Amino acid sequence: MNSRGKIRKMTVAGLLGALTVVLSMTPLGFIPVPTPAGAATTMHIPVILAGILEGPIVGGMVGLVFGLMSFLRATLPLFKDPLIAIVPRVLIGVMAYYSYQAFRSKGARQVVVILMGFLMAHTIYYSAEGIRETLSTVDTNWLQGIILSWASSFYAVLGLAFLIGGITIYLAHKWLTNDTAPIAIAAIVGTLTNTVGVLGLAFFRGYFGTGPEAAKIVAGIGFLHGIPEMLVAVIVVVGVAKGMRKVLPKTE
Repeated sequence: MNSRGKIRKMTVAGLLGALTVVLSMTPLGFIPVPTPAGAATTMHIPVILAGILEGPIVGGMVGLVFGLMSFLRATLPLFKDPLIAIVPRVLIGVMAYYSYQAFRSKGARQVVVILMGFLMAHTIYYSAEGIRETLSTVDTNWLQGIILSWASSFYAVLGLAFLIGGITIYLAHKWLTNDTAPIAIAAIVGTLTNTVGVLGLAFFRGYFGTGPEAAKIVAGIGFLHGIPEMLVAVIVVVGVAKGMRKVLPKTE
């Protein structure tokens, strides 16, 4: 590697590592989303970008920063466990890089477009359950009553899920190109690495209890948090990665 390449890697690692620290210490680390989860984290996004832009080593370094911040600022018992707080975060950038390299083909665009439509439809469908549980226990105004009626109808929920999923497929097909689709896949895989890694380790280490009931809780948290975070990550990572590629110095 030439000196320019080393400088670029150091620059990206420092920039994205610092951004990770800022996100972990401010409300910018969470984006409100209209699901029962309430918010989607953005703290894994710099790690994904580091992996895509500069490879698995830089991705792992920025992931280590994320993991250490999560461990040092932990308020929940599971994040006070360094195995859970740190290891999955180091792997985010590594998995993002290798998935990005693996899907650099024309077929990647069709895969990610369909996947985004499914994720959006899935989010709408399962959000209805949370809406029913929330609104059925309180006095509702006329607007909330309409929303509750929608959430209580299986066919209405299914119809809206298909509609929103179809619109998402159309917009994603217009937005993504053969060059940006692998970036979107890397964003999805990186987010999955974070969600599955953290929740999987927490389950096997008994932080949610044991047995089928604990598995159900873990799966519910994974769906409610993981899917919105994947969609947010795709939108942000694709836009930022394209911009950073233009301004970062070339290494050739």
